[in-house]
Amino acid sequence: MNRKRSNGPSAHPKTRIDVTTVRTRWATFAVAATSKGIASIFPTRGTAITAARASRDPALGRRIRAGAELVFHPASGTYPQSLSRATAALRAYASGRARRLPPLDLDGTPFQLKVWERLCAIPAGKTISYGELAASIGRPSAARAVGAAVGANPVPILVPCHRVKGVNGSLTGFGLGLPMKKALLTYEGRKEA
Repeated sequence: MNRKRSNGPSAHPKTRIDVTTVRTRWATFAVAATSKGIASIFPTRGTAITAARASRDPALGRRIRAGAELVFHPASGTYPQSLSRATAALRAYASGRARRLPPLDLDGTPFQLKVWERLCAIPAGKTISYGELAASIGRPSAARAVGAAVGANPVPILVPCHRVKGVNGSLTGFGLGLPMKKALLTYEGRKEA
């Protein structure tokens, strides 16, 4: 994971963010990537994405306010390499083809980056609790902080925050909604109530 958050107008100077949409079995998602890797994935209505909608995404909004340039691409076409890798990874996941996660360019604190990195190690079809996730990063008493970091994940599905559940095994908190979380886990072969 490449980026640590820094505050101020020079946090992302002259960063170009390429954005397109990818339609999956669950929803249509906006996919954003910098030259370094995937920066954000978020659901959108329809097949077009606007600058106003992109700026409401927390991960992209910080970068836009810091002066990043958004470049929109049609849903089908030729993309810069990092965006092409990002869209291919989401399409591969949605079609059931295992694929190595392409480079990420995530904007977060060192703690968030550590949590997101650990999320990437949870195999498809497996789940762990927030407490187990906290213990796995050496912070067993930080389950709530881990939950907040999981909730701030800018690349859901590919950085699989849907694989984290409540301490009692229940499905809790998912930015894309609990029905989507259940659908993703069922898709991965995990039966969840």
